[in-house]
Amino acid sequence: MTEWLPMFVLVGGLFFGLITGFPMAFTLAGTSIITALIFIGPHILGYVASNTFGMMSNMVLIAMPIFIFMACVLEKSEVTRDLFDFIHKLLGPLRGGLSMGTVLICAVIAAMSGVSTTAVVTMGIIALPIMLKQGYNKSIAIGPILAGGALGLLIPPSISLIVYGMVARVSIGKLFAGGIVPGLILVFLFMCYIGIRSYFQPHLAPALPQEKRVSWKELIILSKSLILPMGIILAVLGTIFAGIASPTEAAAVGAVGALISAAINRRMSWDMLKDSAIRSMAINGMIMWILFGASCFTSIFFRTGGQQLVKETMLGMGSNPVIIFGFILITLIVLGFFLDEITQIMITVPVFLPIIVQLGYDPIWFGVLIMTQVQMDYLTPPFGFTLFYMKGVAPPEVSMGDIYRSILPFILMQLAVVIFILLYPGVVMWLPDLLF
Repeated sequence: MTEWLPMFVLVGGLFFGLITGFPMAFTLAGTSIITALIFIGPHILGYVASNTFGMMSNMVLIAMPIFIFMACVLEKSEVTRDLFDFIHKLLGPLRGGLSMGTVLICAVIAAMSGVSTTAVVTMGIIALPIMLKQGYNKSIAIGPILAGGALGLLIPPSISLIVYGMVARVSIGKLFAGGIVPGLILVFLFMCYIGIRSYFQPHLAPALPQEKRVSWKELIILSKSLILPMGIILAVLGTIFAGIASPTEAAAVGAVGALISAAINRRMSWDMLKDSAIRSMAINGMIMWILFGASCFTSIFFRTGGQQLVKETMLGMGSNPVIIFGFILITLIVLGFFLDEITQIMITVPVFLPIIVQLGYDPIWFGVLIMTQVQMDYLTPPFGFTLFYMKGVAPPEVSMGDIYRSILPFILMQLAVVIFILLYPGVVMWLPDLLF
C-alpha cells in the first residue's frame, strides 16, 4: 500500500483538477509538485526542472509552431473555399457527393495544416450551410465534417505525431509515412459509408439539381484550385520522404507555400500576417504549457516508481497481447473523455512504450495506433473537442443532439480501423519500410 500511495495522490490530484475545471497545464504541474514535496522532498524539484528543460530544448519541437503558423495562414487564404467550389461542381451530381467531397477536402486540409481544428471550422463554415440548403439530412452533413477533421491527428504533417516522435525519440519522417495508409483507409471507409447510405436512402443526400451542374470544360477551368493545395502537400511531404529536408525544414517550406497561396489569392496583408502570428503564438503557447505540466507529471510518476508498478501490473496479466493492448486502449479511451491528445501522449507513452518495445512491437507502429485511437476521442461525446468546434460555427438550427447523433457511425468505423491495425501491423509499417 505504501508503494501505491504516491500513485493514488498523483492520479487522484489529476482527476480532481479535471473535475473542478482547473487548467490542465497547472493541474499536471501542481499535482506532481505537491506529490513530490509530500513523498520525496524539496530536493526533487531540481530533477523536475532539469527534465522539463530537456524537453523544452528538444529540436523536434521547432517544427510545431511553424506548422501551426502554416495552418493559420492557410485558414485565412481561402484556399479551401476554392477547393470546395471545385468539389461541389465535380461530385455534386452524385447522391451524397457533397459529403464525400467534404471528406476528401478535410483530408487535403489535414495534409496541408497538420491540425484537426482547421478542417472542422473551415468546412463547418463553408460546406455545412450549402449541404443543409441543398436538402442534406443533418446526420449525413455534419458527421463527415467532424470525422474528416479528426484526420488531422493522423495524416501528416500531424502536430500530434511530432509530439509523439519527440517523446518516443523515433523518426518523425517514419511516423508521417506510417500515418498515410491508415488515414487513406479511413477516408475510403467514410466515403463508402456515405455513398452506400445515400444510394439506399436518397432523401438523406440528394444530388445537385440538373440546372446547377456544369460542363466538363467548366470543371477543367475550376480544377486550377487543386494546384495550390497539391503544391503545398508535395512541398512538405515530398521533401521529407525524398530526404531533402528534415520535418523542421519542411515546415518552413510549407509556411512559405502558405504565404505564397495567400498572395496568389490576394489575401496577403499585414493584418492577416499579424492575426496568423498572434493565433499561432496562442496555440503554440497553450501546447507548450501542457507539455511543461505533463513533463513534471511524468518525472514524478517515474521517480515514485509508477512506471515499474504499471509495467509489473500489465505483465502480470500474462503475455497475451490481446489483454495488454485491451488495457492500453481502454486507458486511452477513458483519458480521452477528459484530456486532449497532447496530454495523453505525454502521460501514457513514457509508461506504455517500454512495455510495447519489450514485447517486440515497433514504436512507429504504436504511435500510429495511438493516433488512430485518439481520433475517436475527438469525436466521442460528451467532451469530444471537434463537437464543440462544430457547434461554434454551425447554423443555429443545428443542436448538440444533432451533432452527437451524426458521429456514431464514424466512431464505429474508426474503431474498426484500430482493430485492423492491431491485427495487421504491416498496414502501418509498409510505407515507412519502403521509403526509409
